[in-house]
Formats: sequence, structure tokens, C-alpha cells
Amino acid sequence: MKFMVFDSNSILNRSFYGMPPLTTADGQPTGAVYGFLNIVLGLIEKERPDGLLAWQKMLLQIVVTSIFAYY
Repeated sequence: MKFMVFDSNSILNRSFYGMPPLTTADGQPTGAVYGFLNIVLGLIEKERPDGLLAWQKMLLQIVVTSIFAYY
């Protein structure tokens, strides 16, 4: 069984700053979403995991501080 865990904030940040400025007709930025989906879907296609977890830094801080009081 393969389980894939990735840091979604890191991928979004990389996508936002690493992509050319993509926008909708209204000027709404879409490069981060496009890049995020491109990276994640590429990983899923390549690795074919049985499970997937997109982790966010905020959630990690909440979980870690609730488990480890001195963190």
C-alpha cells in the first residue's frame, strides 16, 4: 500500500512564484492553482498512491502544539 503525504503550502508557494503570471479575464490570479494541480496530479499519475493527504502548515502547528505542549 502506498500513501502520499505532501505539504500543500509549499507546493502552492512554489507554484505561485514559479509560474508566469496567469490570470483570468477579470485579472484574478490563477497561476498557483494551475501549478498546484499540475504538480499534484503529475505525482499521483506517476506514483499511483492508494491514499493521499495534503498537509498544511497551520494544521501541522495545531496538531504538534496540542500533542507537545513545549513545542
